[in-house]
Formats: sequence, structure tokens, C-alpha cells
Amino acid sequence: MQRRIALVDVNNFYVSCERVFRPDLEGKPVVVLSNNDGCVVARSAEVKALGVPMGLPWFQMKELAREHRILAFSSNYTLYGDLSARVMSVLGQFAPDQEVYSIDESFLDFTRQPHLDLTTTGHCIRERVKQWVGVPVSVGIGSTKTLAKLANHVAKRRAGWNGVCDLGTLPGSDLEADMTFAVKRAGGWVSLHERFDEFPGGDAASTTDGGSS
Repeated sequence: MQRRIALVDVNNFYVSCERVFRPDLEGKPVVVLSNNDGCVVARSAEVKALGVPMGLPWFQMKELAREHRILAFSSNYTLYGDLSARVMSVLGQFAPDQEVYSIDESFLDFTRQPHLDLTTTGHCIRERVKQWVGVPVSVGIGSTKTLAKLANHVAKRRAGWNGVCDLGTLPGSDLEADMTFAVKRAGGWVSLHERFDEFPGGDAASTTDGGSS
């Protein structure tokens, strides 16, 4: 039986957590800084669009921050841990098998639910997490953890997917194009066959910046 794996990932996790209690921050450029406010550990989409890289020392971007009115917040790991637990609790309601992968990511295994429409389920997950916790998530669905991870990458960055990408619903040509896009955006300028031993095999989920996706 082919596996049915979803990776649910909170968008820009630390920034999204800050926005839960500060809705006025929506649409504004926001960064979260590391311990002692040393460097950038999370960026809103607006800051990413300005080309600010992860790990940039805060003192090096103060002029850019003044120019674009970027708001900086000290990291609040108690808050992030609490909201992470709430997100994972909600996600656990959707699948019998859950693997919490990081503070802002969780794999859900729907293999034992072969008749479930995963695209519809993905949108239900997005709506419930947003309504119950207040943070946005993206959902990637594939036959392995690696493909679910790459599908999640596509779901975040291609507006037409509305935050949910199920590779199982794509024709082969579209699948190859979208996955090549995802691999390139993930930093690997290699073909899918070079990236993985077998397409669509391989089951090693790639890592992400903690709380910064």
C-alpha cells in the first residue's frame, strides 16, 4: 500500500506567534531576534521580500530597518513553545499517526485512511489551526516524508495552491516541474534524480531553519 504522508508546517513560525497577540502586525515587516538580540532568527514574508537573510546580525540591518520600518522583537521561547503545543494538539485530531518533527512541523500519516480526500483535509487543517490557534500553516502531501516536505515547499511559494499541495493529484509533467521548482528553491541546483536515489522514492526529510519557514 502506498503511503500517504502530510507535512504541516507553520509559516514564519516565530513571527506568526508574535502576530497572534499583535494583529496590528499583519502585513508589516517583522523580524524576531536571537538571544541577546544578536541576529535574525525569523522573518516575515515582507522581510524576506527585502532580501534579508537568516542569521543577519541586527546591527548590520538597522539602517534597512529604519528605511522600511521593520519591527524587531526579542525571542520569546515560552510563547513559541506554548503555541507549538497547541498546534500539535490540533493536528493530532486529524490522523491516527502523528510525528512531531520540530517546534513548527509535524508529519501526519493518512495511509490507514485510503479513501480520505487529502486536499480537502489539508484545507480543513489550515482553517482549524488558524481558527483555534491563530497561526497560518501550509500542508504538503506525498508518498514519502521527503516528497511531503517538498510539496510543503511548493504549497508555501505558489499562490495557486492556497497553502495545500498534494502531489498525488498531479499529472507526471506537472509533478516533475513543481518538484524541480521546489528543489531549486530549497537550495539544491540539481535534478531530482541526482537529489534522491529514486524518484519519487527516498524518505529523508530535509531540515529547515528552526521556526523560520
